[in-house]
Amino acid sequence: MSLDTTAPAASQPDGFTAEPLAIPSSLGDASAESFHEMTALRNAVARETYRNDDFVLPAEVLLPGYEASDYERRDGRLIREHGRLVGRVLFDLPLTEDVHMAKMMLEIHPEARGRGFGAAAYELGERLVREAGRTEIRTWVVHREVDGPRIPSPTGVGDIPALDPAAQMLVGRGFELGQVERMSVLELGEERDAGLRGLRDGAAEVAGDDYRYVSWSYPTPEEHIDGYAQLKARMSTDAPQGDLAEDEQSWDAKRVREELESTATARGDQVLVGAIQHLPSGELVAFTELQRMADGTKRADQEDTLVLSEHRGHRLGLLVKAENLLAWRSLHPDVERVYTYNAEENRPMLNVNEALGFRPFISEGAWRKVLG
Repeated sequence: MSLDTTAPAASQPDGFTAEPLAIPSSLGDASAESFHEMTALRNAVARETYRNDDFVLPAEVLLPGYEASDYERRDGRLIREHGRLVGRVLFDLPLTEDVHMAKMMLEIHPEARGRGFGAAAYELGERLVREAGRTEIRTWVVHREVDGPRIPSPTGVGDIPALDPAAQMLVGRGFELGQVERMSVLELGEERDAGLRGLRDGAAEVAGDDYRYVSWSYPTPEEHIDGYAQLKARMSTDAPQGDLAEDEQSWDAKRVREELESTATARGDQVLVGAIQHLPSGELVAFTELQRMADGTKRADQEDTLVLSEHRGHRLGLLVKAENLLAWRSLHPDVERVYTYNAEENRPMLNVNEALGFRPFISEGAWRKVLG
């Protein structure tokens, strides 16, 4: 199917053009020039959004995440003003679950805002999503605090400022807020280690002898890969989703190897998976992931964390996170900060993170629009 790559003429600001996202086979190719431009744009937006350099990524780290897989395909357009790159609208198209959906990202360079490029890019993106046969758009947006009215989360916990420009744009285009997520940060260092050990020991005493901590780096050992895959599948159903329910994901050893490990290896990521094994059954019943990209920063990300519902109430969430942070400190003592996301209604996991020393960093709104 051939897609028109221009926004409707009536909504185009002066100098607006859009070109297909080109994903080069190598960053040394002549065709990679636009990818390098896009990387610079992305990093300018990241600096402005997070007010630090912790989320600035080199092209070498970004490229593997853009390659198509059996599970998801990325498409989009680069937005130019008289030839100068000023924005991008990207969308990920799930291929195995949630095939009615597109996950959209729209970024405009801070110096190009307020002149209609965001509106024109969104109109183009929505049309491309429709032409791809998708009937719902989801997007995740950082919201800056602005005095005035609030938009409450439908979960009853959390809200975002109604007068934030991004919120106004989304509401004006028919999006509904589905959930509010909290991004938190933990400062690491020797001064925190004793506290982490105390939390670990206290949680281990409550958990008792039926549970033990195990860990690994990629590639996942064969003895744990099926259990790890099942935990990833349960993550898609057991974690709080607000008004953004998704299909249950189908995970197996092949998907772990192809979707997680191959991308992480290509980027040069350092990954530590910690899990809790239930000794009477031998099953893995909780897990957490720490991941560091080869981006030159001193940050890591705490990714998925889950305790299976049938094993909650034994402080396994605190146990697996404290154990994994202490193991990470031994492996990567130069990492200074860990970031993580949690739904605002996920009070049990927020309690765990707050006990570990995480503090709020920013709020993010998760939005959806059903296309008529």
